[in-house]
Amino acid sequence: MTENKKKSVGIMAMLRGIDFLPLILAYIILCVFFSITSPFFLSFKNFMNVFLNAAIMGIMTLSTTMVLSAGKIDFSGGSVIAFGSCLMGVMLRGGINIWPSILACMAACVITGVYNGVMIAYVGLSPFIATLAGMQMFRGFAYLMTNARSITVSDDVLKFVGRKYTAGVPNAVILLVILMLIFVWIMNRTTFGRRTLVIGGNEKVAFLCGINVKRHILKVYMLHGCIVGIATVVYTGQLGASLPSAAQNLNFQSISACVLGGISLSGGKGSVVGGVIGAMLIATLNNGMTMLELNAYWQDVVYGFVLIFAVTMDIIKTRSAAKRATK
Repeated sequence: MTENKKKSVGIMAMLRGIDFLPLILAYIILCVFFSITSPFFLSFKNFMNVFLNAAIMGIMTLSTTMVLSAGKIDFSGGSVIAFGSCLMGVMLRGGINIWPSILACMAACVITGVYNGVMIAYVGLSPFIATLAGMQMFRGFAYLMTNARSITVSDDVLKFVGRKYTAGVPNAVILLVILMLIFVWIMNRTTFGRRTLVIGGNEKVAFLCGINVKRHILKVYMLHGCIVGIATVVYTGQLGASLPSAAQNLNFQSISACVLGGISLSGGKGSVVGGVIGAMLIATLNNGMTMLELNAYWQDVVYGFVLIFAVTMDIIKTRSAAKRATK
């Protein structure tokens, strides 16, 4: 009996340690609700569509989780996608091969990460100001490159990544799963991941431990830029066009997904899997509201409420943890 009690206590402690467990329960309730209200929701084809729509946001949450875990934030992700996509579109329209175009897109997105990292780590700007300025600049570059016009993009490589299926599963979802496993390994099994969490917990302690905080933050933002570059390729493939107005709300949605998944805005902790589940919940919410033919403006209201709810829950958890620590 004693051993069984110990096992039960251990299981309960493990479950309490999973920050995104309530999110899983909320996701199940949401699926049940939409299954009752719409006869088309509960189908394999529809869930594959949900997964496909969640793939881009899910990819972005991977590196956003790392940025938030370091105690930083990035509001420029959506604008970077528009910038990288438009650069790729302009190059393809000019007759340049797809692979140099993709490499240029990836390089441009990494450079945006260098900008954010340098402004925050070395210049000393707050992440809010630096990335908000970047959000405006990168979007402006996208409009300048395209003269505020969309560019139709039709390439087999982009179609394969963004729209095609393998064994009934979207290739974008397969890519998301592969990247998620890599980031789980980085955050949990590597020195880089552990240093990121230490910096997010307390930068002064991290510095005293011998970590080059500035250089590490720069690397985090560069990695974030690289992942946003991958998301840009998938996004362009799905859309079939390069739009300077693309992905306007995606950065806020990815942050909301991360916070819903248990990642703290104050840094020092984060779950890659939780962020992806948060992206799934937001994509499912979008799919269900569309099926219910909810007015698009009301959908914006719901997204705003989700963001407020996520941040409020993070504040409550942070305060509760601080109270427990002082006892």
